[in-house]
Amino acid sequence: MTELIPLTEFEPLELGEGPVWNSRRQELSVVDIFQHKIHRFRLEGSQFVTVNSIDVASDVGAALPLVDGGFVTCQRDGIVLVNEAGDSSTVCPLPAGGPTMRANDAKLGPDGALWVGVMDNDATPGEGSLWRVWRDGSSECLLADLTIPNGLDWWDKEFWFVDGPREELTCYEWDGHKLGPPKRVLRTNGTPDGLAIGADGTLYLALWGEGRIDAIKTDGTLRESFDMPAPHSTSLTFIGPTLESIAVTTAHFALGDGKRKEFPNSGHIFVGQSVARGREQHHVWSEKA
Repeated sequence: MTELIPLTEFEPLELGEGPVWNSRRQELSVVDIFQHKIHRFRLEGSQFVTVNSIDVASDVGAALPLVDGGFVTCQRDGIVLVNEAGDSSTVCPLPAGGPTMRANDAKLGPDGALWVGVMDNDATPGEGSLWRVWRDGSSECLLADLTIPNGLDWWDKEFWFVDGPREELTCYEWDGHKLGPPKRVLRTNGTPDGLAIGADGTLYLALWGEGRIDAIKTDGTLRESFDMPAPHSTSLTFIGPTLESIAVTTAHFALGDGKRKEFPNSGHIFVGQSVARGREQHHVWSEKA
């Protein structure tokens, strides 16, 4: 069984999320949502070293590296371009934003758009939504009446999506341009969070409160589980020169003092070697065609 090892040489994250691997730079970036930070780590041999930490203006649900440099970030204040020195420029307000709303998980899609979930502070059922945002600032609502729009990824003509805290993985029809209706729903063994799909189509799902990553086949069969001594596993990405390892973000947010003492590695990033083959992520953000 693959062991997930915490990177304890780095400071733990309050609410670590949004891990993204930049193959061109052999670099991992993550966000600490409530601390308003983007952290960058470079893989040198088998070791990670800190590149820098970038402060942003507000809660940051995702920071996605772009092939032309810097990051597109999904903040409470809006969709913001941030360069590696921390300089920023706002592209547009957060869709469905407001004083009680914030961005959650997001990814750049195969269509060149930014797909971002929006939720309210209290995770009120029905207040969440999923949006597609283009580099010119135009946007469209893809899914409404959500709670915690979370993990998302694409596989061929399918779009897989998590709306927490429902213990479900939903597969939607996807033709490369338009999102169609749900085609099937898989039950999860715990509260689902971040999601990444491997090169063979296996769904790798982080489970909040469970300290576990489940590898699930598209028919719902559990292929493998990876345990870690940190209850709040939040998201994951495939990393390394051959994309065969994973990095998992965790949080110490919402853990009382007793639980923090019981699980001292909460908030650290965990790495598992030689797990499975992953896929390159998308790093292009386009204007609307």
